[in-house]
Amino acid sequence: MDAELLENLQRAQEGDLDAFCYVVTAHRAAALGAARSILEDWHQAEDAVQEAFLIAFRKLPDLRVLAAFPGWLRAIVRSAAIRVRRRTRPELAVEDLDPAADRARDVVDDAVLRAEQRALVRAAVAELSPRAQGAIERYYLRGLSIQQTADELGVPPGTVKRRLYEARERLRGRLVGLLDLSPRTPTPRAGSGLRFPL
Repeated sequence: MDAELLENLQRAQEGDLDAFCYVVTAHRAAALGAARSILEDWHQAEDAVQEAFLIAFRKLPDLRVLAAFPGWLRAIVRSAAIRVRRRTRPELAVEDLDPAADRARDVVDDAVLRAEQRALVRAAVAELSPRAQGAIERYYLRGLSIQQTADELGVPPGTVKRRLYEARERLRGRLVGLLDLSPRTPTPRAGSGLRFPL
């Protein structure tokens, strides 16, 4: 990433709208290409890119590794494009409906969205402290209990619970808006059986 773009990203992180406009101009073509790989309609792709840039501007202060911006933005654009495609399915006559094809498209959309969500969560986890990563990896990825995680880490169970809680709070701040963590979605708690899409 060139120095001028990096400088504008840093200023945009601090809320400088002019700097973010520079970033948008630099990445617009790539963002449209990513949206067009999912959406055939040019106007829908434009809508997805606009939505993605709005999300990116809101979430940019949470991005710690600015060199990761292009890949981070691409994941946001792809997720936005899938949401736009779902919202704007064409009206079909009853005789044109093919339930099997529609279900297959939904399965593919869901799989792509889940893969992108997992990538976003893993990138956010990689920015946590090594102690938090250790607790997250054992509890959420390997499925160990609080006690098993505590035994492996050599710490009391309460410490594991605290690390998981703090990690979830940090992750939530970075991922709300990128993942579907709407208010009606229960918050994952230690021992709740709920899992982030890791």
